[in-house]
Amino acid sequence: MIYDRPYMKTSPVNGFQNRSMVMQLLIINIAVFVVQNVFGVLFNQFSIVGQYFALSGAHIIDGKLWTLLSYSFLHSAGYFHILGNMFGLYFIGRVIEPIIGPRPFLYLYLFSALIGAFFYLSLNYDTMGLLVGASASVSGLLAFFCLLKPEDRITLLVFFIIPVSIKPKWLLRFYLIITLFSILTAELQGTTNIAHSAHLGGLLTGFLYYQFFYKKEFAPFSAFKEPSIELPSWLKKQNKTQAKVSYKVNYSKSHSELKEEVNKILDKINDSGFESLNDDEKTILHKARSSFKK
Repeated sequence: MIYDRPYMKTSPVNGFQNRSMVMQLLIINIAVFVVQNVFGVLFNQFSIVGQYFALSGAHIIDGKLWTLLSYSFLHSAGYFHILGNMFGLYFIGRVIEPIIGPRPFLYLYLFSALIGAFFYLSLNYDTMGLLVGASASVSGLLAFFCLLKPEDRITLLVFFIIPVSIKPKWLLRFYLIITLFSILTAELQGTTNIAHSAHLGGLLTGFLYYQFFYKKEFAPFSAFKEPSIELPSWLKKQNKTQAKVSYKVNYSKSHSELKEEVNKILDKINDSGFESLNDDEKTILHKARSSFKK
């Protein structure tokens, strides 16, 4: 099973890094929110952190390019803002991270925030407001989840109270329509403080990641399902020529041992491609193909 492979598991490192990426991001967001509140108590100004880390066109002009990402770890003074985003991060993230792994999950999270920032600036570059919040990142996670599991019915708590059951594919369509409608009727009119354009950027990032990275990454392995292993055409041709090469392969391995070695080779292919295989590994794949067909 793909879940048994090393890249699907978190590495056993002590301390903070031993936690899942979802938990690490939760801790960072909550810690930053606490710092914001501490500054609010000490200096009677909650947004003092936002002066250096929130996103705005003025900050970009001033050279504060780090705000393109740092804004996503800040939240407004109200607790509902951070609660909504952290609930989304936790419940969606705990489904996605075991499937794609911690590092790709982090990339999806950060790139959703980055593309969301560009979308926001494209419509609000000259405004005086400051953008904060992880909504663009959570929107990217939501889009990826809905495309990954479109038919798995889920239950949402509207206003954290009313349970609503819906299929993810319809949730994504509804969210996209609401976002586009809100951009046209509210954000472009300057009548809202919600950055719907950033949400749209996150949604687009989730779609692009699913379409061009996730599906592309796992597509080559659709051929490596038991009970057979389909080898690339160039390896079949090489095998037909019966070239005389000295191999050091233990053909007495049990089925379970062989399967374990094949999984390691598949991991190597996943990281570096077929061209990274040596002759011994190609031979093991050929032996596994014959063995699984019996």
